[in-house]
Amino acid sequence: RAPCDPAAMEPVREPTHEAGLLWWLDQRFKVTARGSSFGTEFRAGTVTFMTMAYILLVNPTILSHSGMPFRAVASATAASAIVATAFVGVVANLPFGLAAGMGLNAYFTYGVCVSRQLSYEIALSVVFVQGVTFGALTLMGACSYIQKAMPHNLKHAITVGIGLFQAFIGFQMTKLVVPDEETLVALGDVRNVQVLLGVLTVVGIAVLTVHRVQGAMLIGMLVSSLVSWLTGLHPLPSAVVEMPTLEGTFNHFDFPGMVAEWHTTLPVMLAFLFVSVFDTAGVQFGAGLQAGLVDEDNHLPGSTGAFLATSVGTAVGAVLGTSPVIIHNETCAGIAEGGRTGLTALVVAAYFVLAIFFIPVFAAVPPTATAPALIIVGAFMMTPASSMDWDNFAEALPAYLTIAVMPLTYSIANGVVAGLLAYLLIQALTQPWWAPLVRRVRGVDESELTKPLSRKSSDRSINSVAKSPHAVCRPLLERSSAEPHPLQVPDVTAIPRGARAGRMPTRSYSETHVPGAT
Repeated sequence: RAPCDPAAMEPVREPTHEAGLLWWLDQRFKVTARGSSFGTEFRAGTVTFMTMAYILLVNPTILSHSGMPFRAVASATAASAIVATAFVGVVANLPFGLAAGMGLNAYFTYGVCVSRQLSYEIALSVVFVQGVTFGALTLMGACSYIQKAMPHNLKHAITVGIGLFQAFIGFQMTKLVVPDEETLVALGDVRNVQVLLGVLTVVGIAVLTVHRVQGAMLIGMLVSSLVSWLTGLHPLPSAVVEMPTLEGTFNHFDFPGMVAEWHTTLPVMLAFLFVSVFDTAGVQFGAGLQAGLVDEDNHLPGSTGAFLATSVGTAVGAVLGTSPVIIHNETCAGIAEGGRTGLTALVVAAYFVLAIFFIPVFAAVPPTATAPALIIVGAFMMTPASSMDWDNFAEALPAYLTIAVMPLTYSIANGVVAGLLAYLLIQALTQPWWAPLVRRVRGVDESELTKPLSRKSSDRSINSVAKSPHAVCRPLLERSSAEPHPLQVPDVTAIPRGARAGRMPTRSYSETHVPGAT
């Protein structure tokens, strides 16, 4: 302003303490830079926690079969989740929720303590060593190298596979899919009231999402919980407040016993480590891609911090008394709600702080409320499939195996390993050095054997995911009103006369019209 401007003589207003704090949080966690807001981060953290709350009941139930006390394991589960989730939020600035992993807890109980007849003290010692080893590998860069070395198709396939895996878990929780002796799985009883409530919750969340209602999943989950409690479909919480305790699990190590049984405990430790590394690598990339945080070089900022958070959470969890900690798939529910920064993780950690005193309340959230969110998120995570190179069979088959094996074996790590092994075998067996041998067997020219098996598409890239109008990294809730709605009816006057009778994509009438289609 010019010196003669009267407005220039007005005193400068100092920012208030609240405004300064919000500005610092915005700069520290890049809330505005990542297209989010404080309200969105809080809502995303709430959704993430509500979809993860079942672990407070399920994990101690499973680990109690190994001889560990239920209440102590429940407290240890919440406490380890607080440490790991807060760590990933502050250090990595990623919207992830971490807690004791499903599958690993079952292996801890039935694969280690029951089948191998090892005490849970020895098993906790193995988990502690695995967590420390995981952290050392992360600091040496081995975990980040594994993640960077994965082919692009496999990285996209991991996201899609996790989506199908989550949806399958959601179908199971709602009893829409049930076990069957002949076909392994079958359709559940659709006349069951709980199944119908789960289906109606899915439909309700979908309708709210299409209409761009803020907090669609949270609203659906709250309404479903209230209906289940008030109608007696799910029992009300048995108590409200329960003081945490770690009696019987805190610092219950048996390192001498672990060393004495090294021929048994070493393979167990390697199995824990193998699953944790590949599970963390797969989930964090898939969730980061869903959030639109993966850059053009397929690098996720803060990935090292996410690996460290898993290792720290696992080591601390072993001290407190629980199985290995991983990034939960339910993270994607909060990301679909708009979570983009570490504030989402801090909100999740804050909820776990409350939950450690109110475990009976949060553990009483019915599956008919949490499962529909997993099914909806599974649909969101199908987007990367459109950017995968399906024309190159050498990469398409490993990607397909990754997607298929995850839900069919109930393991993210199995899917990642299946895809990687298939990719490495195909690449090794199609190298030029095999050409002379194949030429002698088949009698064809050697030059024909060194040509690519299929053509790679040049119009597919990681950016096509972000550019898609249906991409999860550009959710419906964040689109501007000026953008066309996915369900918007096209203007028929702009359609060539010969194509109006056919049902063709809105954006491709002039390009894909086939004479005689009518």
